[in-house]
Amino acid sequence: PPPVAPPPAPWAAAVLSPEPEAGGIFVNFRTPKGARKRRFAITDAVGALFKYVAAEAEIAGDFDLLCGFPPKKLDPADTTALESAGVNNQAVQVKVRG
Repeated sequence: PPPVAPPPAPWAAAVLSPEPEAGGIFVNFRTPKGARKRRFAITDAVGALFKYVAAEAEIAGDFDLLCGFPPKKLDPADTTALESAGVNNQAVQVKVRG
């Protein structure tokens, strides 16, 4: 029998809009390979942060995103708009699992 494909990532359906030139939601990612900064559309969902990290931050394997102090895990399946999610101008830590 053919191998079973892994289930899609919880953020697979999230929309990652093109980066706005100005305005939007500004996030500073702290990854194991250094810092990355990006603007997101205010209507992008929390899942778009995960989609961006998976595509652009060269993270191997599963990861969590933590934001705030004390740090709290962001939910990759969260469909809350970034405008309401409390991540604007925040540092988001990328924590690789395992």
